[in-house]
Amino acid sequence: MIVLHTALQTLKGLLFNIRPYCPFQQWRMAGCPDSTVMLMDDMSPKSSTKAPEPVKPERTPRQEEKWQKRENTLLDHVQFIIDDVGYAHFNMDRLVRASDVSKGTVYNHFTSKEDCLAALCCRGMEELKDMFLRAQAFDGKPREKALAIHYAYRLHMKLHPVMSTALVTARTAAFVEKTSPQRAAKVRHNDETLFAIAFEVIDAAVQAGDLEITEDLDATVITFLTWSTSYGINMLEDTGFEHTISDLLEEKNIALIGANVLMDGIGMKPLSRDWDYRATWQRIAEEVFPEESQKASL
Repeated sequence: MIVLHTALQTLKGLLFNIRPYCPFQQWRMAGCPDSTVMLMDDMSPKSSTKAPEPVKPERTPRQEEKWQKRENTLLDHVQFIIDDVGYAHFNMDRLVRASDVSKGTVYNHFTSKEDCLAALCCRGMEELKDMFLRAQAFDGKPREKALAIHYAYRLHMKLHPVMSTALVTARTAAFVEKTSPQRAAKVRHNDETLFAIAFEVIDAAVQAGDLEITEDLDATVITFLTWSTSYGINMLEDTGFEHTISDLLEEKNIALIGANVLMDGIGMKPLSRDWDYRATWQRIAEEVFPEESQKASL
């Protein structure tokens, strides 16, 4: 129930932040065809009592390359530690001991345990972005591309269960307060980038005549429902139920069933009674994510 409550609070916060219109749609109509992400507000709390951080001198390209390489190495250590002992037992001292750099250097990269986890989540979201783009490029009807988005989300959670669970925490207000403003903004940036990709897939179905929208059920709302349905199904299937129920669900392709229930319910064509989406699911695995699907046994 705790996981369910946290997930629902996270989805509630995400829905609150979505504008009555899609920001992606706004800048597209404003004549920004080369844009790939939506504009965003600062995710840091407006009433934060943190003292302003000192302005740091810009790094040269060589220094930046070295910085990013070291930060990625530190994040590899973070991932290993969390996989080994769990997030609750992760702390900065463990990271210092696992790495070959000083405590001061670690804190130059991450201001806190929360900031460190947010950085790890950002890396996971970048990986998910790549998977969403590959799903969007799938050779199929708009609804099949939407199904590929569902598949990508399921696959990413299977490959990175700890990171996926951590993302629930990383989006909460209490967590954000303990991260650097730059990292918090990056999490928001990644969220909106992922939403923009999913929105394009839904909008393509509308443009193709495969989906009718209404005042209450427009492309932005449908995109959110697609995201939240996939997110909720995968989180609850893996963590939210008593073991015997999970075993029963494992016998079914609940991610595919849930996606079809949603898309049939909103009238996205072709309906599942008229199309073999099990075959589409298999095609996605074989044509878009062959190596990852084999690794995840999906």
